[in-house]
Amino acid sequence: MKKLKGIISLVLATATIVTLAGCGKSAKKEEAKGPKKVTIGYFGNTCEAAVFAAYEKGFFKEEGLDVTMVKGDANTLKDSLATGKIDATDGLFLQWLKPIESGLDIKYTAAIHTGCIQVLVPTNSNIKSFKDLKGKKVGVPAIGGGPMVLSSRLLTNEGLDSQKDVEWKVFPNSELPIALEKGEVDVIAVSDPFAQLQVEGGKAKSIYNSATDVPFKNEYCCAVVINGKLIEKDPETAAAITRAEMKGAKWVSQNIKEIVQIELNKKYVPGDAATNEKVLASYNFNPSVDEGEKAVAQLAKEMKAIGILDKNTDINTLTKASFVRLKGVN
Repeated sequence: MKKLKGIISLVLATATIVTLAGCGKSAKKEEAKGPKKVTIGYFGNTCEAAVFAAYEKGFFKEEGLDVTMVKGDANTLKDSLATGKIDATDGLFLQWLKPIESGLDIKYTAAIHTGCIQVLVPTNSNIKSFKDLKGKKVGVPAIGGGPMVLSSRLLTNEGLDSQKDVEWKVFPNSELPIALEKGEVDVIAVSDPFAQLQVEGGKAKSIYNSATDVPFKNEYCCAVVINGKLIEKDPETAAAITRAEMKGAKWVSQNIKEIVQIELNKKYVPGDAATNEKVLASYNFNPSVDEGEKAVAQLAKEMKAIGILDKNTDINTLTKASFVRLKGVN
């Protein structure tokens, strides 16, 4: 009898251990199902409204994400994406293709909206178009960045050589208007709201606005940009980020006044409500995976033609390397 009781006790003890172990595994499993921590980088431009909406209106949370927002300039965000310090950003198609060609492991996953760069000259300038820029100094926020690439395309359209016929000078976004005012440059290419604030303030005039002027007014400018290693290791999280930003874009299209107040109250962007509302109203927030892939292919073709991309680069290969269609995103 004692022997039988001993065996029963042993069985019960073993069952308890197994049960506890199972509970431990379940707890870990439940813990793993918690919100996925990700870091999203942003520049502080009006056009990043979709990201701000996704964060402030809870679309990231809806997708099971616990997001930390980090502000940085073009070079900082590029380095942070490359090293995995940030997982994603809302970036210009124009800005990231060259780094991708050079080996930066990031991918576009969806187009977000049209817009969002202007080219400005002083109000008393004789410069009226890109034809007049030969021999001029052009201020941009980064060499190879979106404003520089856009300007290069427009210079090429006028028969000018973007590498030889102008001198490029780099200043932070916030300092570009100052450089223009001081005469350190003849023209600046800059994103909104920095551009529109100068126009509204009577300090500069626009000779090109990508949101309203041909030939690029209908071209998508901004996209969801995600670290390539995250996509490879955790495509579900990458898809969740993309869906949240696309939800944010759709919400912005119907709630411009509200998102502007959020941008200003949270100090995401500078300026006033009227200027930022005017800017956002000129963009088309219609997120699309299909249009994103088309935009990459067309842009790659043009950037190769004007010498920004290497002459030996295969456009189809670069497009496939740059744009990823994620499961569950459409």
